[in-house]
Amino acid sequence: MNAKLSQHMTLLGLCAMAFYGVMLATGKLSVDVMPQFVISAVIFLTSGQIMRKAARIRSQDQDEAQAKQQTEKVEREEPDWPFLTNLLNWTAALLVVGVMAILIMKPAGVTFSEAFSETVAQENYFAGHVP
Repeated sequence: MNAKLSQHMTLLGLCAMAFYGVMLATGKLSVDVMPQFVISAVIFLTSGQIMRKAARIRSQDQDEAQAKQQTEKVEREEPDWPFLTNLLNWTAALLVVGVMAILIMKPAGVTFSEAFSETVAQENYFAGHVP
């Protein structure tokens, strides 16, 4: 992250606040829309400070990572790409088959809400004769 960029963002926030203040003072904008504009200006103001902190943290992390990398070499296990590919393919296939099964089982001319409401058994269901 560039420190100059954070300064530019802070300056942009200050300019936006001044612009919105002038627009409010001249009567071009009503008070109803000002909260949205003020929030955007505050976001610009705070983003400069956040970017400055992130740049500081990132430089510290990079220094620590370089020191750690020099002392020890970390070996990473390669992901099992064939397994993950098969898992994705089978999941997508089952999802498509499930959606198609729902579409095929729904009676023609009936909406989904009507079809699902008719699948629930009535609470007062009574069978006349049970052998």
